[in-house]
Amino acid sequence: TAGARGELALRVSAAKVVTADLAVEVANRVFELTGARATSARVGLDRFWRNARTLTLHDPTVYKATELGRHLLTGELPVPDGYS
Repeated sequence: TAGARGELALRVSAAKVVTADLAVEVANRVFELTGARATSARVGLDRFWRNARTLTLHDPTVYKATELGRHLLTGELPVPDGYS
């Protein structure tokens, strides 16, 4: 049903927002702890950060957060769109 789809979309959106933020935060903290040497291609952490950042920008979490906020304020369920 449309309601079940909307509820599932909200759960997926919440997971997307949390995991995207965590992935970038973890990568940033790893670089803080390990220093500039960790950015060398030999270690590969630069690739992890770049991949995490690319995935968060490919499907912008701002749209997901907007869906969640709209639902909290108005009860409106997300409508299927290009970012669903």
